[in-house]
Amino acid sequence: MLFNLEYDHGDVIEGYIIPDGFSDEPSIAVTCDDGSVLTMKCDQEKLAVVQSGRHATGMVGFRLNREIVPSLPMEKHLAIHDAKTGLLIYRRPPIADPIGMKLLRLELSMLPMQKFDQFCGNHFQYSISGAERFGHETALQVFHLNAVPSIYISGRLLFRNYEEFLDKGFQVIADIPDPYYEMAARLFILKRLAKGGVPFIGDRDKILLSAATEHFGQVNLSSERELAQAFKKAPEKVRQVFASPTTRQLVCSYPEQSVGRREVAPAVDALSRFAVIGYGEDNMHFQDAVGELLGLEGHNFPLVPRHSVLKDLAAILRTLPVTELILEEDLIFDHYVRQAVYPHISLNRVDA
Repeated sequence: MLFNLEYDHGDVIEGYIIPDGFSDEPSIAVTCDDGSVLTMKCDQEKLAVVQSGRHATGMVGFRLNREIVPSLPMEKHLAIHDAKTGLLIYRRPPIADPIGMKLLRLELSMLPMQKFDQFCGNHFQYSISGAERFGHETALQVFHLNAVPSIYISGRLLFRNYEEFLDKGFQVIADIPDPYYEMAARLFILKRLAKGGVPFIGDRDKILLSAATEHFGQVNLSSERELAQAFKKAPEKVRQVFASPTTRQLVCSYPEQSVGRREVAPAVDALSRFAVIGYGEDNMHFQDAVGELLGLEGHNFPLVPRHSVLKDLAAILRTLPVTELILEEDLIFDHYVRQAVYPHISLNRVDA
């Protein structure tokens, strides 16, 4: 999906939504300050969209004025979403003084930091979490919202595909998970998927995870023997779900791409461009560092809990030689990150 705001003149707002479907008829949902929602079809023709072959009719533009929303000039926090997907298209600042920054929180875990994102997003004019659920083209469009100076994006995006935006005003923060804890989280999510839906897993990911979901659906995660057998018998497509996901996310351009030891150095090098890096269970360090970057009090950020069930599962996984092989690149990557980050964290704790 392509979308953008063309302008907001107070009493007139114009923009467009080009849907994925060639003949789909896009609609917007307009939420006013009092909570009322107005749904309307995009009825403004964009001939360039037809000429470029992106849409059958070109009826993808929307125009709001006083005839449609009488109180439009007075609506301080009006928001416009795509009616079909719920994707935020545009909103007026949710607070009086939004953070004038463009920030990407690169999600490196399959368990999203939803409360953290909600807290941060409330301080930016535009905010989107779980951006990977909408696909690469839609996520890419968010980076191109040139009319909005305050943007917060979070998601399990392949960093290499968006790295260029660091030279266009974006900053990046990330909290790096322990490799075995992340493997435990992925196993836990696969078990949930086998029993039903998981709200934060999008349709694209469900397809990529389908083979692994079937393979581990009936495995007893508290049994060291069953886990070892399941990993040993896992076909390559299933192993790829667990194979050094952090290293892959930092250096790969497509989900099925494999990595080897030579990709560890570029992965570590990618971190050198990040504004804030969190590591391990020291949530306070990550909170304080992000707070300093955004000009907010670190203690106000929601803590990211480490679940005891996943800790116990991670402890079992550490004992299995087969999981060490699967996580080889991430374990090497983790070693270098730990050496670089821990002295900095310890120094901060002493200074505090």
